[in-house]
Amino acid sequence: MLIELKIAIDKQQQVSIRTKDGNITVGLPTQSIDPERVKIYTQTEVISVPINDINHVMRIIGLPVK
Repeated sequence: MLIELKIAIDKQQQVSIRTKDGNITVGLPTQSIDPERVKIYTQTEVISVPINDINHVMRIIGLPVK
């Protein structure tokens, strides 16, 4: 699994994922039952993305609220 994706799952951080076909998905990643896929919870749906189709992962780290 991609290291940034693993960190985001462990720390419950949102990610922006770009797949090889150019689609960009933003949401909260979770481990899937299938080790070759990752689930992304977006605002409107849950998407199961094959890890081999992921081209780029960017973690979205929120700033602490004071």
